[in-house]
This record gives sequence, C-alpha cells and structure tokens, in this order.
Amino acid sequence: MRRAPPVRVREGARCPECPFCRVGRWDAGAMISRRGLLFASGGVVTAAALTGPGAGASLAAGATPQDDPARREAALIMARRILLTDADHNDLTLDYLKLLTGRTRLKPTDTRDVVVVGAGVSGMVCARLLQAAGHRVRVLEANRSRVGGRVKTFRGEVWQDGRLHAEAGAMRIPSSHLLTLALADHLKVPRRPFDLVDLPPTPDQVSNDSKVTYKSWTGEEFSSGEAPVYVAPKGLGSRFVHVNGQTVSKGAYSADPGPINKSFGWNSNQTTAAAFDKALDTARAYTMVKNPDGTWTDKPIAERVEGMAKLLYDMDGYSLLRYLQEGEGWSDAQIQAVGTLENLTSRLSYGFLHSVFDAGDINPSVTYFEFNAGTDALTEALAKDLHIERGQVVTRVATDDSGVTLTAEPETGPEDEACDGAIGGKATEYRADMVVLAVPFAALRHVDFAPLLPYGKRRAINELKHDTAHKVLLEFTERWWEWDENTWKDKLGTDYRPAPHGDAVAAVGGGCVSDEASRFVYFPSHPSDGGAPGGVVLAAYNWAEDALRFDSLTPADRHTEALEHLTELYGERIRRYVTDRHVSQSWLRNRWALGEAVIETPGQLLSLGPHVATPVAGRLFFAGDHCQPRYHAWISGAIASGTEAAVQLVDAI
Repeated sequence: MRRAPPVRVREGARCPECPFCRVGRWDAGAMISRRGLLFASGGVVTAAALTGPGAGASLAAGATPQDDPARREAALIMARRILLTDADHNDLTLDYLKLLTGRTRLKPTDTRDVVVVGAGVSGMVCARLLQAAGHRVRVLEANRSRVGGRVKTFRGEVWQDGRLHAEAGAMRIPSSHLLTLALADHLKVPRRPFDLVDLPPTPDQVSNDSKVTYKSWTGEEFSSGEAPVYVAPKGLGSRFVHVNGQTVSKGAYSADPGPINKSFGWNSNQTTAAAFDKALDTARAYTMVKNPDGTWTDKPIAERVEGMAKLLYDMDGYSLLRYLQEGEGWSDAQIQAVGTLENLTSRLSYGFLHSVFDAGDINPSVTYFEFNAGTDALTEALAKDLHIERGQVVTRVATDDSGVTLTAEPETGPEDEACDGAIGGKATEYRADMVVLAVPFAALRHVDFAPLLPYGKRRAINELKHDTAHKVLLEFTERWWEWDENTWKDKLGTDYRPAPHGDAVAAVGGGCVSDEASRFVYFPSHPSDGGAPGGVVLAAYNWAEDALRFDSLTPADRHTEALEHLTELYGERIRRYVTDRHVSQSWLRNRWALGEAVIETPGQLLSLGPHVATPVAGRLFFAGDHCQPRYHAWISGAIASGTEAAVQLVDAI
C-alpha cells in the first residue's frame, strides 16, 4: 500500500488541511484506506433533528470525550477504509477494478510460497491475484464438499426436479457493487436482473453484459461490457404487507400508508421507507451535498474523508434505536412500524452506521443482478486453476523469523447443524513464507497462534459481533405466483376457491413482508432452468434475533411454519403444488461460517475496526468481508478485502 509520511501537529495546533482537526491535535500519517459510503445515485442516510455535520457532536454530547486524539485517529483510519482511498486520496476502487480484470498486475517481487486459508470469495480472489503475479499459492479449505464459503447454491438431488437451484447465501448484487460485477464479467459468468420488486412474468428480462461504468474522482473512467446499462422497471406492487392482522398489497400501502401505520399506533401518512430515508439525511450531509432538486452529490474526496471521519467520531457509539430516539425524536410506535416493514427491528441494538451503509444497498430504487446459473457459478470460476486442498482444518499457526508453519487436520460430518463428526486425525504441516487467513474471525477463535497475536487483533477476533441469517426454501411443482385469477380457475376447476386477499396478480420477483416469524418471502425472478415447470420460493428469510428463533426449530418445523405462513398470504390452494422437498440454511449453525457476517455493535467500528485487516509481523495477512467495513455480508466486501490482502502481501516482500 502507498502511504504518506506521518504528519505531526503540535499539541493544540490545527491542521490547515482538515476542518476535522479543529477539535485538537491530529496525526494524519500511516493510515490504511478504502472507498465508498453513500453514492449520489442511491445512498440513504439522516437525523432530522440535527442540522448537519457540525451538529453531530451535539448528538454525541456526553457519550464521547470532546477531544480524544486516539478516537479521531481511529475515525480517520476507518473513514479511509470505508471510502476505499488512502492518505494521498488515491482511488483504490479504480486500482482494484484494474487488478481484478487483468488490466494491471501486482507489482513484481521475488517469488514466495503462500498459503491461503479459506476457499471463500476473498481467499480465492487473493490466491488468484498472487498466483498471476508468479507466487506459489496453495489454498486450504475446511469444507470437504465445496468451495465458496457463504456463497452456497442448493441444486440437483436436493430438489424433486433436479433442474432447479436456489440460494442458501448470497443471492443478489446491487448495481453499485462494481467490483463484483466487473470480476464476474471478466470471468465470463453470465448475469441477469434480480427483481427486488414484482414485474410482469413476460417477457423475461435479460441484461447479459449490461455495461459496468465507474467514474473516479481522479477523472479516470473504467468500463466493461457492451450492452446498454440495465435499469430495473417500476414494480407492480402486488406482493403483500401482512402486519398486525392486516394484509394489503404493497401498492395499496404505498398509495395509503395511514391504516397500516395506525395499526402500530403511528398516525402518519408517510411510508416507512420514506420515513427512514428522511431519518438519515444528516448522516448524508457529512459526505454529500444536497442539490436544489432534492438529489445528493458526493463532496470532493478530501472533504468526503473528513466528513466520514467526523461521522464516525460523532456516531459510532450509537445504536440504531438510540439514534432514532434521541437524534430523531421518534416514538416507539414509529420505530416499531418502520422497524417491522424495513427489516430493522432485529438489529435495533446494533451499531447505527451499519444501517446507514446497508440502506444504500437494500431498497426498491436499486437495480440488482443475479448469476444465471446460480451464485456458485462465480465461486466455481474463481476456483478454476487454483491448487485447493479440501477437508483441511487449520488448527495451529506458528510464526518464526523465517516463515509460518500451519497445522491442519481432517474433518468428518456435515457442514450444517452437525451433531456428528469431528475435527481430528492425522495432522499435516504446511510451511510457507506468508499466510493469508481468509476465514471468519469467529472461526479464528478456534485456532492456536504461536506467538500470540497482538492484543488489538485478539480483541477483534474475540469481540466482533457475528450476526446470523436464516433461509427456508420450498419447492413447488408449478409456478403459481405467475398466475392470475383466471389461470387459477382453469387449473383448479371445480376445486377452485378464491384467494384470501383479493384476486391473484401474475408476477415474477419481488416479495412479501410480515410480522410473522418468517418475516420475508422472495419469489424467483426468472423461469426455471431447463424449462422446469416449477420453482423454489424463499418462504422465510430473517436476520439476527428473528433468525435465532428459526435456528432453534427442527428443520421439519421450519418447513411447516414457513408453509403455513405462505398459505396465510396466498391460500390453502398452493398446498397442492408443494413437494416434500424443502431445505433450510442456518448460518449460525454452519460449522465453518459460525454466523452470517460481522455487524458491529455500538463503538466497535472505532475500537476494534482499525485492528481487523492489519497484517501481523509481515507474515500473516487477513481477508474476508469482515475486513471491509463498508460491505460486510456482501460479495463486494470479500472481493475488496481479498484484493487488499494481496496488495499488502506483495508490499511486505
């Protein structure tokens, strides 16, 4: 990594380049970097009771020491990591795009023996870049059956119709996640739209190599693909909102939010999405400027870094709940309404800034893509030509002056909800000059290190909050969600009964939201592979506390509850098309993932974040989406982190 020499400012002086330094001494040197929080096209971030970046300190008054140089230094480190830039304001997104697509390579160095631990996206990205640069790379993967980490596609014999597939993990890629899209295009992995909103079932929407364009603040532009840029059309609004005993279409709710809102005790005619978007405006103002037409534009990069550092300094200690209560003055009723419909309730106790970042990635205004053959098409393409040894669980990492010795043992038993099997058997030792640990920090808690890792790194491994997510997938022999009411009548004949909540609307994609335990439903965006007449519905998708309640059920009970919820929405008539095949995925009960993703609790971004991706002794390097604070739980975070680890490693040679 390129780094600027440290700039030392005497006690009490102000840095002439940084308004953020007005609170006291500042050390701007030797910071790691990154790019991205809020994009002018889609960031959603606010605190209406405040008046702007200068007022952020008033929100944090009493919670944070007024002049805390160590906290300000941590804020600057993390601001650069979030924004993917460095001390010289270089654009690392642009650099990474070029590396990932082969337009540039890592700087030439003497050849090294490198072991990458973990064949997830970050590990394989790192391994490919190092291998392309001429290094000897071996990848160790604990899972015997597959690569990909939390990219996992259920296919084949899992289903009654072996032509079907469905996603246990990553399933959608926002159009703003350029690293993922550009890498997939480079690897020739076809993609198509993922419909977050419901659309007419014909004609099927395709995008092929929809152009990816990135305009850097440096003035340089990166692009790949030839087809026109795909923009998702407006949804039909036929999917359901089901809360407090009321069921209405999303279109009906958008047209008249009042009755549903009032069922929570919130007397408002504003949609929950609009309310939350407004609640994030002040946070937006730290890094963006509001235009007369209501849109937002990024500030120049230097101001954006300063603003992001100030945002982190002011608000890292806030949970989402506390921010909405104290910063926005929201009532419990409004919090409950918005939390339920916008999937925030289960994460109200988590750090406010995670919701800031996530809001720009998950909302109906964003265009999404999926990989035609399943998300594991990307990980299979990444694995090609790599030397990967599966079923090797690293149990010990010993570093000395000349290199690193890894001890790995075989494993038995299934990867999910394993009550049988164990780690143990004939151990294998691997010797390397350098090692990249591209596994979740939750997994590193079970690895012995000699010597001990630095205190800050150990704290991050031990304390970072690893959230969970749960999915229940149901197979149907016919795609009934694409039928209108006349089709239902034709299909059922004398057995026809009306739908419980109005006539059916033919649609693909989109989903329903509910206050039932299942929480969210998503329908396929495209016809089934190979002309299969049926398809797989994501009948329950939940996070955090909501997911923990599903984790505790048996797989059979999860299936029963998800199907019962779906019949409440669409009627008993759907039961005649459900098969006996169903599958659930608990990422907390996956023995190699140990959770869905890192999502910091209040204060962890600044207290633990600077230690997460820092190399140790020039021998140990760290990768994974947990190392990229802007993109936790996203493929893009894993790609950015794997690229950064490769850059760090060659810089250390």
